[in-house]
Amino acid sequence: MVVAACISVYRLSHITIESSVLSLLPQSGEDSYSKAVEKEFIKRLNSQVIFAISRGDSDSQNKALNENSSDTSPDKSIYEIADSFTDEVRKSPYIENIKSKISDKEQLESAAFVYKYKTAFIDEKLKHEIASGNYPQKILAKLYSGFSGVSSAEIKNDLLMVGRNLATTLSSDSSIRVENGHLVASDDRNNKWVLIFVTLNDDSMSTAVASDFAQATDNLINKIQKNYPSVSVLKKGAVFYSDYAASTSQREITLLGLITTIGIFTLIFFVYRSFIPVFLTIGSVLCGIICALGITTLIYDEINLIIIGMCLSVIGIVCDYTIYFSTLRIGQSESSFETIRRLVKPLSFAVITDLCAYLIILLSPVRAVSQMALFCMCTITFACLFVIVIEPYFLKNLKREKLPFESFFNGYLTFIRQRKISYSIIAILCICSVFAFINLKHNDDPMSFQRMPDSLKTQELKINSLLNTSENLKYILINADDDETLLERNEKLREKLSLAVTEGKLKNYLTAKINSESTQKVDCIFLNERKTIIQNELKKHGLNLEASDYHCEILKPQDFFSSSIGELYSSLYYKNDRTSSLMVVLEDVTDTEGIKNIASSIEGSSYLDHRGNLTEVFKMYREIFLKVIFIFMGCILLVSTFRVGFKRALVGTFFSLLSIGMALFVLQLCGYKVNLFSELGLIVLLGIGINYNIFMSSSKIDVTSIIAIFTALTTTLMTIGILIFSSVDAIKCFAICLVTGIICAFILSVMMPKTEKS
Repeated sequence: MVVAACISVYRLSHITIESSVLSLLPQSGEDSYSKAVEKEFIKRLNSQVIFAISRGDSDSQNKALNENSSDTSPDKSIYEIADSFTDEVRKSPYIENIKSKISDKEQLESAAFVYKYKTAFIDEKLKHEIASGNYPQKILAKLYSGFSGVSSAEIKNDLLMVGRNLATTLSSDSSIRVENGHLVASDDRNNKWVLIFVTLNDDSMSTAVASDFAQATDNLINKIQKNYPSVSVLKKGAVFYSDYAASTSQREITLLGLITTIGIFTLIFFVYRSFIPVFLTIGSVLCGIICALGITTLIYDEINLIIIGMCLSVIGIVCDYTIYFSTLRIGQSESSFETIRRLVKPLSFAVITDLCAYLIILLSPVRAVSQMALFCMCTITFACLFVIVIEPYFLKNLKREKLPFESFFNGYLTFIRQRKISYSIIAILCICSVFAFINLKHNDDPMSFQRMPDSLKTQELKINSLLNTSENLKYILINADDDETLLERNEKLREKLSLAVTEGKLKNYLTAKINSESTQKVDCIFLNERKTIIQNELKKHGLNLEASDYHCEILKPQDFFSSSIGELYSSLYYKNDRTSSLMVVLEDVTDTEGIKNIASSIEGSSYLDHRGNLTEVFKMYREIFLKVIFIFMGCILLVSTFRVGFKRALVGTFFSLLSIGMALFVLQLCGYKVNLFSELGLIVLLGIGINYNIFMSSSKIDVTSIIAIFTALTTTLMTIGILIFSSVDAIKCFAICLVTGIICAFILSVMMPKTEKS
């Protein structure tokens, strides 16, 4: 174990440790860079935070606020509150950027920027309009309109009124407007909301920082609402969900861990009158895990923490070995080494059954699954060796001379083994199992595994409605060797996505508005050609206008994304020494295959669905774990046939199937569908269930075995079963299947036919 620990420490510093769920997907080497770029964009999205501040929509509240305010302007008061809130948020050390106001100077600079680089923003729709035959009439209408505000300077420098059209187009793309220098949006009840956009720095995604920022934000919101009761403050951001999940998990771990620790120590001391079995159980588990980690890191150059986390569920299997050995030692006159010699054979059969199943899984072509199988095999093997080799030296004698509740368990065995009782129990389990298998449904959506608070979800939906955006977002990632190629591909994609919107394949999309350099040059020629044609058309109507030619300046991507106009899109652009990348946001995709085809038709483009990718991971491993369950049951039948004969082996396998069926039945009663985590619980159930069957059928003294199995059952319920009270649905599904299954396995174990030797 010491050698394995040294190997683990050394190798962990020399191998890649992956913690992403997406890394569990089979990946080709050619898309590794795209995955890195995708990870960068996801990090950017997770660093975004939005606040929305408004006064209540009650007129009486507004009136009361105005009467108590020294300023009579109701708008100004909410702006002052927003400014105060912004100043407080800006003090946070985790803020990289914050945007809530646009000055008059910035607005003028933005307008001048658009006017200067007209050709950089012209889209196909505007070009089609300018090229239409009735465009001269539209210009005439604006010239003779008393409300259009067209000046002679504008006519001379921009006869086609491109700048005016672009200003209208760009502003119509967003529900945000500028009032009193603030970014403002209105809801469906015409209530005004001041918006504050925050970008967090890289440190914000750590658990501690997320907790500090979320706590400081909540305190600030409470302070604002205390001073101004009619004011509402909404918040949206991944950091708040991260903090909620972390704080909830921490509370559950603290509470459930405390209950588990007290419960186990009390149980072990009550049964054995000694804490030695507790420390030996911990020792066997640690020995198995450390040795498994050492061997796994020695063989693999990359390990995934998620897979290792799943492997830790094997603890429920190996704990039983020490508990059973400790129980057999109570009241025995023989030495501990004689006891372990009696236990070696059934213990070996239990271990061999598990190892055979995991050995077949080890041959899986999926690297992460074979990694999991190797880890579990090593854990089980070395934990068993610890029990056989080390524990006899520490269990030479226990203080307790007699097992507790022997008369009760003798009565239980007599009752449960009555033919009518046994058949009735089996019949009930069969009916429930058949019902469960017939109505079996699965769920691979990762979003359903974690329940988020309604308050955060409601605020997010409200902010989405203010911004006129959807929560159902997908993405297309465009990669290119240089910016010019990137923008050319973006233009092709924009054209196809615009057509897809009209065909109903998606609701809308967001991408950088800037055109490529070549398109800007072509559009400049187009504008001058149309200017000459329209100028001649206006002459026919008696208007001899002197208009200058369009002298178009080329807008570079770096200048665009650093400008106030391009600031909205800056988080969608990424560039390094190797490539340039651009993310396109898709809203409410209804034809996934159609959009995927569009993305694949453009070189360097790929369709990204973060939630869909996670669903794909969970689906793939759910299907793999389903095969693992069948393999495990086949191994149980095979090994048991060599041990006790085919008929008894068939009974044991059938009982394992009933335990699985009952676990699925209770899972469905609780309103859950089968997922990756529930199947993981079933795998652990089979490992524990085979222990119960082998120990019970191999024992000479039934009451000793039933008390040992009951102690192991209670220990498992206290360690893993208590997770049934978790607020995380994934953990709860795992616990429901395991708890229900091992209780059934415990009940059925006493009905197992005895081996001839026992």
